[in-house]
Amino acid sequence: MSYSDLEYEIFSRQFILQNFNEKNIQKLNKAKITIVGLGGIGCPLTQYLVSSGIKNLTFFDGDFIEKSNLARQILYSLEDVGKFKTLVAKEKLLKTNPNCNITVHSQHLIKDNLNLLLDSDIVIDATDDWHTSKLINKFCLQNSLKYIFSSAINYNIQICLFDNKKNHVCLNCLFPNKEDADLPRCETVGISSICAGIAGLITAQRTINTLLNTKDETNILTLIDTSDLNISNTDSSILFMMNDSGDTIFQPILLGNVVWSSDIAVNLIGSPKIISLKGDNFTGRLEYQILKK
Repeated sequence: MSYSDLEYEIFSRQFILQNFNEKNIQKLNKAKITIVGLGGIGCPLTQYLVSSGIKNLTFFDGDFIEKSNLARQILYSLEDVGKFKTLVAKEKLLKTNPNCNITVHSQHLIKDNLNLLLDSDIVIDATDDWHTSKLINKFCLQNSLKYIFSSAINYNIQICLFDNKKNHVCLNCLFPNKEDADLPRCETVGISSICAGIAGLITAQRTINTLLNTKDETNILTLIDTSDLNISNTDSSILFMMNDSGDTIFQPILLGNVVWSSDIAVNLIGSPKIISLKGDNFTGRLEYQILKK
């Protein structure tokens, strides 16, 4: 079904942009996007996907709204405390475009319901749970589904698109040997509301770019320190190389002049080795990770 006259009016300022010809507009109309997690990232993410013309959405989240959510989970208000996030999010988003098709699952994603992801064009992981992220990553890899990992904690953001039809670089490649217990959590180290919002907006734009094929961002690991707006985009696939003999080798990644001073940012990259570099035109760090066969 095409957009209605009402929808063309709602999205009129966007649909006159250079990349929004009729063919691409219909890509947005038909796209099926699944978002796992309707928290600090998921709220702005879903708002801007709907505001960009995405109509077919599926949500997974088993949490109820709490007062501590309200500072960064901007779909919710005090009157929503105690309600399912999924149901409130659907209600609020339909006020922007009542013609959206939003399917909600007021439950967490587990092994038993992973098959519900199969109909997705893109699966977006906006959880703050490493166990769930590993489940999504493995399932998307096995079923050749496009997968966007989006994470924010403290002032730091990590976002990466994995196109499992093209290659076999995955989330586990970036963060090997990571366990949920090893990672810092928002309730212990905090999170900036603005940080979560920025993560949601960038994830929404990466989703649109992927659907419209305007920019190939496969394997591009975006790292942002929102406290001073340092941004780094690195092709994560160059991390993983091995010679013909099967010997372990490493490939360096140069992260511009971004200085990741906190242990949090380093840990979320996978605790790589760090070498300080200084040169005439560069002061920064070289980070690399060893992959064993």
